[in-house]
Amino acid sequence: MSWEELQALGQQAFEAGNYVDCEKLWRQALSEAKPNGDHTLREATTCLDIARLYHLVGRSQEAEGLIEAASAIRQEQLGKEHLQLAECFSMFAQNQALQGKFDECEELYERALQIREKGLGKKHPEVAESMQDLATFFSSIGNFEDCLNLLAKALEIRESVNPASMEVANTQKSMARIYRKLGKFAEAEEFYVHSLQMKEKLLGTNHEQVAESLRSLANNFSYQGKYADAEPLYRRSLEIYETVLGSDHPEVATNLHNLAVLYYKMGRDGEAATLYRRALELFSSVLGSEHPEVATTLMSMSKFYEQRGKYDKAEALSMLAISIFEKTFGPEHRNVGMSLRDLAEVYNAQGRSLEAEYARSRAEQILSRQHAQ
Repeated sequence: MSWEELQALGQQAFEAGNYVDCEKLWRQALSEAKPNGDHTLREATTCLDIARLYHLVGRSQEAEGLIEAASAIRQEQLGKEHLQLAECFSMFAQNQALQGKFDECEELYERALQIREKGLGKKHPEVAESMQDLATFFSSIGNFEDCLNLLAKALEIRESVNPASMEVANTQKSMARIYRKLGKFAEAEEFYVHSLQMKEKLLGTNHEQVAESLRSLANNFSYQGKYADAEPLYRRSLEIYETVLGSDHPEVATNLHNLAVLYYKMGRDGEAATLYRRALELFSSVLGSEHPEVATTLMSMSKFYEQRGKYDKAEALSMLAISIFEKTFGPEHRNVGMSLRDLAEVYNAQGRSLEAEYARSRAEQILSRQHAQ
């Protein structure tokens, strides 16, 4: 098969959640991109596609080399100010952030933004995309003021181009998420609803992006304790995902996990435990047993069992989650620190004060370093 055919088939597998076949196809495409061993722009494109896949399945360290290779090829063949370099800088920043390496992220996102502003003008949709990337980074480090300012600028650009577009809907959703993090649930709800309505109008009521928006709105209700409002939205979102993507897709597992958390909060323990197990099994089978989503689900299950006094189960689940986070991100990642802090609470509930203090101390060291960055 040609490079074009392999790329297209790989993209189809990616969108279907068939990540094993996707990797095989894109690896074959990578070979086709350099038949004589010479570096080509096609090679750079495929490197970035594989890196995108590795982002999703938690293989950020492997993605790093691919992004660097793509960047080197494009700089050599296109120059340091070419628009295609902006994509490399943004992806590299995202990859660093996923590993908890925040030092260079802002600079990389700024370089991508500057290249696009210079090459396309300050009101171009791709400039808005760079603004949104930088805003997402600011959100990840808790700089919500600068995040909202950038999102507002991005929204203004996108509305000027096309006020009824997916880009506008997605920016509204991003703003809603920041307001939710700030505890401004009414403002968040307004943006979530606008985004949902626009997606339903543009895509129809049974599209996967509509399902994602329903889930986000449900999360906003859940955080406020409005569980009766959240449940039907989670259920409708799950139904759409299962219909459109199939029952063995990671998005289905995410919805099962969210429903499990909801039922845990509502005291519906039997249903919560069943859904936790289904989510864990699905994440493990689709993404692999050492994926960060598996660890996140394990930590959620640990909290569930801790609250019910089943400390042995809670401890075992926490330890396994910490092991996965350490292996994936390294021992100093924020997720490791957060998990250790939760483990300390499990130890404390059992009266194991020395172990609790050790876990808490290590967690504080990790989280204080992350905050300092």
